[in-house]
Parts: sequence; structure tokens; C-alpha cells
Amino acid sequence: MIIIHKHVTQFHYFKGMAPISNIRVNFWLAARAGLPASEITFAELTKQAGYTNALIGKWHMGISRDSFGDHLHHPLNQGFDHFYGLIGTNFDDFADDGHKIVLKQTPYFNYQWLSTWMIIAMCAYCLYRTKHINGILFSIVVIMATIVCGYPCFVFNNLLLLNSMIHRNFKVVEQPIRHVGLSKRLVHEGLQFMKNATVSGKPFLLVMSFVHVHTAIKVSREFEGSSSHGVYGDAVQELDWSVGQILDQLDVTGQRNNTLVYFVSDHGGHVELGSLGGYNGVFKGGKTHGAPEGAIRVPGLFRWPGIVPAGRVLDQPVSMMDLFPTIARVAGVPLPADRLIDGVDILPLLQGHTEAAPHEFMFHYCGNKLHATRYIPNTGKHVWKWVTHLPRYKPGSHACRFGCTCGDAVELPMPHLYDVTTDPAESAPVPPDKPIYEHIRRLVSAAVNEHRDSLAPVESQFSARNVLWRYSLQDCCQGVFPFNCSCLDTVFPESFYA
Repeated sequence: MIIIHKHVTQFHYFKGMAPISNIRVNFWLAARAGLPASEITFAELTKQAGYTNALIGKWHMGISRDSFGDHLHHPLNQGFDHFYGLIGTNFDDFADDGHKIVLKQTPYFNYQWLSTWMIIAMCAYCLYRTKHINGILFSIVVIMATIVCGYPCFVFNNLLLLNSMIHRNFKVVEQPIRHVGLSKRLVHEGLQFMKNATVSGKPFLLVMSFVHVHTAIKVSREFEGSSSHGVYGDAVQELDWSVGQILDQLDVTGQRNNTLVYFVSDHGGHVELGSLGGYNGVFKGGKTHGAPEGAIRVPGLFRWPGIVPAGRVLDQPVSMMDLFPTIARVAGVPLPADRLIDGVDILPLLQGHTEAAPHEFMFHYCGNKLHATRYIPNTGKHVWKWVTHLPRYKPGSHACRFGCTCGDAVELPMPHLYDVTTDPAESAPVPPDKPIYEHIRRLVSAAVNEHRDSLAPVESQFSARNVLWRYSLQDCCQGVFPFNCSCLDTVFPESFYA
């Protein structure tokens, strides 16, 4: 079995992975945050059925927690047998083309923290001169201020050194990441895994978590200028080639007809990035925006010859959380009985055995805050969306000034109701004086209360304690950090870096 998609963000629905602040991702590799070991991934399910499992590409769910090398969050401790790719995420800052996301803010951070240090030092000096504190206490205050103010300056100025690396299983094999040719290397690892699995005779699960088209965007030389849509279009072309290579291998090994393939993206285009961020059509908003359709509404493609009818088009809303029970069904593994499973097995819907939407209500969060609720009546004629929060857009646009954050979202004084079947652009909210508005309000209110009653408090993986960079957890490919932290994976020929 093979699952192909861009990012593995269905994992973000696990316990504790809903951000409690504007820190919405695991920013540093050397941080405690990550997927709790108590959670069960679909890779752990397929392993019960004798599958061999691989994750190729982006993980972004942590690596170690309590000590260097404990690998509590690593893919190999979450059901996968092989991993090659990014433990963290991709950043514009990793490229050498001048585009920056984090580092473009660094001068302001530096001035801010330097000013803070100077104020503290001057105050301490004044207290020392007026005999309110002695020399030892003055020195302690200055040293502590230097540590507190120097820490953020160091980590933000050294993002490339701290985060830009490729792992093969537990080992760093490439540092920093060479973006040109990265898709070739990911595809090579995926194909090699498929060949090995075929020789072993075991069924397999392969998650190709492609880096394209997340910035920084760099393409192999063969795809430079291959589209009429700039580097973003070139990256889509290379992604298309990458998927084709994986599908072709299924044909070569005769596994086409007994393999379920799933391709999807985890969110809409990043509108703040302009031509580098993609395009969301009529849908409002985009990546990081919370609940607007442009943020969360993406197409999904399934292929399973002889099982899923070819050419079947479905408009019923489904969730990536549905992948978990669907894979359990395909692999013949029972779902865990000790926890509530939010997803639904959608194989009957894919096969045409039912036309009913698998969910009556879907809850759309930004971090740990509910921003919208989708109601799908069993009649199937309408899909209603009850919106309580919207991003703080720039006037006259559907983009945020510096990127949208959950904390900056505006709570609407009167929730908006949309019929997204007829108004997918969310441009004409239903007037509150219409009878349907009050009817939907009552239904949504009851569903939200029931949903919230099912939630149990857990430790947030995105608390300050968990997200801070720690020297004790920092990896380095050849030496002890920060010495000799540069290497190139010699497994690949030079053409895989071009």
C-alpha cells in the first residue's frame, strides 16, 4: 500500500499538537516538542498487519524529548521502518536566493534585544554606583542579561546551522540542505524502498511527504523554465514528475492493482507569498488563515484499480483524519478501542456503496481555538458553514499584512453563515434575520457543546518549555555542535544535486 501526499499534517490532530499561541509549528529541531509516544499513527496500525513502512520527505513532528538521541518523537519510533528527509520543515532562509522569512526579521530582533540589554546594564550600573548593589550582584545581573538577550539573537541568526539538515533514519547525512535536486533524492529513496519491499514479499506503506511546493523553492536543472508560471510552476512540474516515478514503479513491479494511492495537499496556497505561494481560485484566504475555504479546502485523489471506480467525482466534504480509519480497514486492522477516533472510514464512499457524507459536523480550528463549524445535512443539497472568527485581513484584500496568526484573528460580533455549496467564495453571508440562520445556529451550538464535552485536557507540545531551542538536543552531522556541522550524502552522484 502506498500513500502519497505533500505534508503529513493529519498527525497535527493528535493530542497536544494544537498550538496554544502564535507558535503553531515545531520551530527548532533541538526542542522537546513532538508527537507524543502515546499516540498511534496509521504506520503503527499497518505494522500490526505485517507491513513494512517508510516515510520519505518532511516529518516536522519532533525528534528527541528528554535527552539527545532518545528519539522519542522520531518516525522510527512512530511505526516507520525507514526514514529519509527533513525532521523539521523547509524555510526560505535555507536557500541562497535572497528570500527570507525568519532572517528578514532578525535585524529588528537584534536591535530589540540589544536595547533591552543596554537598559538592564545601565540600570544595574546606576544601582552599583549608588551603592544599592555590590560588584558581585552587578556582575550577575549583567551576565544574566547577556544570556537572556543573547539567546534569541543566537538562535534566530543561526537558523541555517540549527535546522537545515537531512536525516537518513537516525543519522544526519546532509547539512545544510542542498535544495537543487532534492526531489530526485527523495524519489530515489522512495523507489529503493519499494524495490526492497517487493523483494521481501511484504506489503508496504510508503508516505512520500514531498517538500515541493513549500518555500524555499528550488528545482532541478531539467525543470528550470519548464512552465509558464515561474519557479512555482517549475516546482509543480517536478512534483508531477516525482509522483509519476512512484506510480511507474508500481507498474514495473506489477503492484498497480493491489495498491491504494492517495494524493493530497495539507492546506491551500500561501497568498502572502504572491507568485511563490500558489493560487486558491475563488476560495477566500489561504495557508495559516484558520477556517476560510482557501486555507482548508483542498482536492484529494485516490487510485485503486478494481476497487475504487476510475473517474468518480465526489463533492462530499471529508477530512484527512479519515485516512486513519480508512487505512485500518484496508490493512484489516481493528481501530484502537481505548480512544475516540475523529475520522471515519471513507472506503464505502470512494467505492460508490454510499453517497452519504461521512460527517454531519466538521470543526475547523486555528490552533486550539474553534473558528468555524461545517454542517452537512443528510439531504446532501447544502453544506452550511458557521464562522465565528476571521483573520485580520488588510483592507480590501484576503491577505494579512505580515502573515495571519490565530492570535490576531477577529471574533465576529455576529457569526457569519454561508451556504458554501452555492457560495464557495464565502462572499454573501446569510442575513441573521432569515429563519435558516437561527435554525443552523441551534444545531451548531448543540454540536459544538457535544464536541467540547468529548475533549480532555493534555499537555501542549507547544508550550514555551517545549518549543525553546536546547543546546543539549542539537544535532550535528560530523562533530559536536557547533563544530564540523557540514556534510554531503555520498550515496548520491553529483547529478542528484543539480
